[in-house]
Amino acid sequence: MKKVVILQARISSSRLPRRVLLELAGRPIIHHILDRLETSKEADEICVAIPEVAAEDELAKSLEKRDVRIVRGPETDVLTRYTIAAYDTHADIVIRATADNPLVDVGVMDAQIRHITENPDTDYVFTKGLPLGVSTETFTRKTLDKLEYLARTPLMREHVTYYLVQNPAPFSVVHLEPPAGMGHPELRLTLDTREDFALFQAIYGEFYAPGTVVNTKEVVSFLLDRPELVKINSKVIQVPNPYALA
Repeated sequence: MKKVVILQARISSSRLPRRVLLELAGRPIIHHILDRLETSKEADEICVAIPEVAAEDELAKSLEKRDVRIVRGPETDVLTRYTIAAYDTHADIVIRATADNPLVDVGVMDAQIRHITENPDTDYVFTKGLPLGVSTETFTRKTLDKLEYLARTPLMREHVTYYLVQNPAPFSVVHLEPPAGMGHPELRLTLDTREDFALFQAIYGEFYAPGTVVNTKEVVSFLLDRPELVKINSKVIQVPNPYALA
């Protein structure tokens, strides 16, 4: 079974334009995310799925510097973009990651991959109770095909698994428990506003060293001792927020 991380990314954003190309510690955010994903012990390939519009050519050019497959598809119909990427990479298992999560936890992701490969009757795996922006979602290509057929509204097409989260009955869904020390859903570690970016600047200023990836668990522990930093983006409203993924 081929296990492919599909990282959805775009630079057009109403609340924080070009956010995936903003620099943390001197490097574009999306490159920090790819560094993290490349440490996976379970994934076979990483693919970046970006919109097929001219406005996203700058992002595509930045990604050409990496040894990563780029697949382009509809701008707002992200579900179809995922389907195109899954078939282009011959994925049997799809891991959904988003480029607004600079602290995506690869240990969490690998645990999801192991669960779904060891339990072939499972359609979808998510880890609940984590800070917003830390988890991935893992599902089979069969599940993706079913969503492609069932999801009809623009919201369901834009937020790939929204239909499944709202209508879990047709699917075999597993929610994993968070790793020890990571069960803090009150923390916001996703990038959608300037307040979020200010928090990540503080975190990367504290933890990042060239050639390394920032340890998410250490960040969680650090923030629990620094409530003044948590306040930086604590009032940001996530829209929509059907589940804690971002």
